[in-house]
Amino acid sequence: MKSYPTENIRNIVMVGHGGSGKTSLTEAMLFCSGATTRLGKIAEGNTVSDFEEEEIRKGVSISTALAPIEWQDNKINILDAPGYADFIGELRAAMRVADLAVFVVSGVEGLEVQTQVAWNYAIELG
Repeated sequence: MKSYPTENIRNIVMVGHGGSGKTSLTEAMLFCSGATTRLGKIAEGNTVSDFEEEEIRKGVSISTALAPIEWQDNKINILDAPGYADFIGELRAAMRVADLAVFVVSGVEGLEVQTQVAWNYAIELG
């Protein structure tokens, strides 16, 4: 396993309402970076982030998943957090360890309640 200096490691959490596209964006980042050789799709049940049987069956993230990427001698740990209120503990835990949050908003639905909840928590964390 390659070793990275601390200054070359970033933890990024993907946040937003359930179904906003966090897992799909994570899959695109993995594919475009070369971390995977195929673009996983939620409908096909083959994403890196949603690997638990129940996540695949329901088509939603239930727990935070770690998706590592190596990019220009940096280690980027993408934390794909669930977006539904039932799993708010997973979101809060992921946000606490992240260097930054990427807020994903559905182009169809617009700003939804769990995105606002995550935004407020980000403000609380500073």
